[in-house]
Amino acid sequence: MKTERASKAGVPRRGTRVGDKKLSEPVTLFAAIEAEQHEALRAIAFSERRSLADVVREALTGFISQHPTRRRLAAAKR
Repeated sequence: MKTERASKAGVPRRGTRVGDKKLSEPVTLFAAIEAEQHEALRAIAFSERRSLADVVREALTGFISQHPTRRRLAAAKR
């Protein structure tokens, strides 16, 4: 996944916090998850001072890396 850090230099754009990742080709995903899953992810994000979206992206990357076919597809896109 290609991401870049928002720059500290200059005036930050509205809605962009210093240190936030800017995705190179964002795709919005809507998924229903269990309340317990949401609470666990939210607690992790809070304790690590990260966004919930960043924690979910990391979890998805780990899940994809465990599937050989998907690993090849992800590596080909780099």
